[in-house]
Amino acid sequence: MSLGVSTRTLLRNVWYLSSTGFKQGYVFINASRVEDAGEGDPPPEYELAELLYDFEGEAVVHHGYSVIADIVEYVFRGLDQPDLSIFTREELRKLASVGLVSSYMSGVTLPIAVTKYPEIIVDIARENMMRIGLVVERGTIPRSPYILPLEVDNGKVYYEDKVIGEYKRFSCPPTRIDSKCIVVDARGYGNALTAIEEVFMNMQNYEESIRILTNIYRVVGIDSGYVEKGAVSDLVVHDTKNPLKAIPLTPSLNLYKLIARSQQPDIVFIGGDVFFEKGENLAIPLVKINEILRKKLRRSPLS
Repeated sequence: MSLGVSTRTLLRNVWYLSSTGFKQGYVFINASRVEDAGEGDPPPEYELAELLYDFEGEAVVHHGYSVIADIVEYVFRGLDQPDLSIFTREELRKLASVGLVSSYMSGVTLPIAVTKYPEIIVDIARENMMRIGLVVERGTIPRSPYILPLEVDNGKVYYEDKVIGEYKRFSCPPTRIDSKCIVVDARGYGNALTAIEEVFMNMQNYEESIRILTNIYRVVGIDSGYVEKGAVSDLVVHDTKNPLKAIPLTPSLNLYKLIARSQQPDIVFIGGDVFFEKGENLAIPLVKINEILRKKLRRSPLS
């Protein structure tokens, strides 16, 4: 998986969420950006894309999310203060890969890590050439094209040289969500989808929920957090031909309700590449970690 290197892709006959609401038409991806999105039929030259999906008007496309997620600690989510010092660096990288895949498969296309092991995040981001956000003390990690650094200094959070907020108000859990929240803290949940659904339930406002769930993209200047020309091609597709997702697609309120359901996406694009499709992880190979856990727990039970 690489940022900025991918095939051209046309999503045809879809409902896509723009900054002015849902529109029915097409989305054309060229490498890491949405080159075009419009209503009706696409220009004929877009039909020559290497990847072509025609959803026959029965799919919803929206921008991917960004939340604070369990990555290195994912396997132990919800447990009390797991002691990860018993694992080697290589073992932690394997655990972190599982957490990273879980985030992406949930539609979290820009997961953010808050961890005691930032070097592991730097490692797996570089190895898999995937962008990951990382909250760290200012000046403690090297610059990398695959790390989005959110640096803390004197109670403020910086991105590059810009203050983006006060640290104590930077994040909030879904149970205390409000419009001032910069990023949702989804750590400790069984999966990110559960936390995302809780955001929609507690906000009671679909548009505002989506704004918050895509807020980091906007705050650091990546894009607007909507599907439109120039947006980064971190996109999520829900295909309602899947009988488990069937819902009348009009009125537009139903489209928001589809997004708000705690259901795994059918396709996830990251940087224009298909990361996940129809239940299959296509990008990051996972190794079995059960034996690692068994060996470590026999030697030194986690407290």
